Amino acid sequence: MDRHLLKNIIILILVLVNGFLLGALVLRKTAENHTRQQAEEQMVELFAADSITLYPNAISKETLPPSLTLLRDTGRERQAAAFFLGDDLVETDEGGGISTYTGALGTATFRSSGSFDIKGNLANKDAENVCRAFCQEFSYDVSAFVLDETGSGSGTAVFRCEHLPVFNCTVVFTLEQGRLTAVSGTLLPAEGTPFQEAREPLTAPGALIAFQKAHRESGAVGSAVMEMYACYELQSAASSALTLTPVWCVVTDIANYYVNAVSGVVTSG
Repeated sequence: MDRHLLKNIIILILVLVNGFLLGALVLRKTAENHTRQQAEEQMVELFAADSITLYPNAISKETLPPSLTLLRDTGRERQAAAFFLGDDLVETDEGGGISTYTGALGTATFRSSGSFDIKGNLANKDAENVCRAFCQEFSYDVSAFVLDETGSGSGTAVFRCEHLPVFNCTVVFTLEQGRLTAVSGTLLPAEGTPFQEAREPLTAPGALIAFQKAHRESGAVGSAVMEMYACYELQSAASSALTLTPVWCVVTDIANYYVNAVSGVVTSG
């Protein structure tokens, strides 16, 4: 057979094979989209039966992050203390996983659970900007403040790990007449080690079913589900490690609800 003709035949066969594979992929994708659409329609109907409006585009298509183990980072704790108190600190091991840093401006206490308290004369000027700078450096959402006419009040920020919020890990800034006098909350290490849970985490539809069940049993408030997104929960705290578990945040017209993707437990927030 002519070599040129043989080459053309091989090219034609490859084109036909690629066309077949592409067609099969398109059919598979179409079938998956159809199945997803049917599941979403059924989910909307199930919620409607309980007088809850579930917007179809609220059903997340995100992939959950893995669970994380976080080992205590005492160097990061000292950095947080130095941010407010300066570098000239005296460190004291109080025992029981408690460390204290003392400086000219005040005292900082850190615990193995991740919780901490810093008290003293932490900022006399530009207190809000100082707090925002702390949030940016230590991976918190920038805090929103509620202050009275004297400049007294507080601000709260949520910690982020792997770019996702840890809904029950926050920091609170206390201001008195424009001065920052206290910072308290939870400080976690910047990075964690992924690990595989014993059970498969809930998908977004599975989390909605768990939320609906909790709504029926406890009368959870909310008549419409607006959106849902992935986040983390500080699930356990031991002397040597902290654990973050993936969670689905279900946003309703009244409040946010957090569905633990491993245990299925629903928490209001």
